[in-house]
Amino acid sequence: MTLDKGLNKRMGDAHEQRLAEVLGMRQTRGSGNQWRDQMDAKHDRTACTFAFAVDGKSTLAKSISITRAMWEKAGEQASGELPMLALRFYNNASLEVHADLAVCDLLDFAEMREAAENWHKAKPILQALVERHPRCIPVLVGLAQQLINADQ
Repeated sequence: MTLDKGLNKRMGDAHEQRLAEVLGMRQTRGSGNQWRDQMDAKHDRTACTFAFAVDGKSTLAKSISITRAMWEKAGEQASGELPMLALRFYNNASLEVHADLAVCDLLDFAEMREAAENWHKAKPILQALVERHPRCIPVLVGLAQQLINADQ
C-alpha cells in the first residue's frame, strides 16, 4: 500500500503526539532525527522509575514487521531509558485508530508488573496510616515489614 508523504506524516505526527500524552513523555525534536535526542518520545530517567524511550510505527496496512535490527536500534537509541516500540494501526485515512500496541522487553514488563503488584498490596496500609487509626499502627507496621521482607 503506497501512501502520500502528507498522509504518512499526519499518521506519524498523530501517533507521536498521543504517545507523549498518554505516557507522560516529551516528544523529541524532529521525530528523533537529532543525534543527541533520538527516538520519538522519552521519559526523563532522573524523574521516574520506569523511564522509556519510544519509537512509534504506524500504518494503514494489515501488519507491521518488527525486526531484530529495529529492536537493537531502539535499544541503542534509548540512551539509558528502557526501549519501547509503539505500533499503531489506523482504519482509514481519516486517522481512525484501530489499535495501539506497545512492545517492550519481557523482563522490564515483569519488573513493572511486580512494582504495580507491590503498590497494590501496600496501598491499604498507606491509606490506613493516612487515616491515623492509632490502634492499627502496630499491625500496619508489621504488614509493611512483611512486604519489605518479601521484596528482598
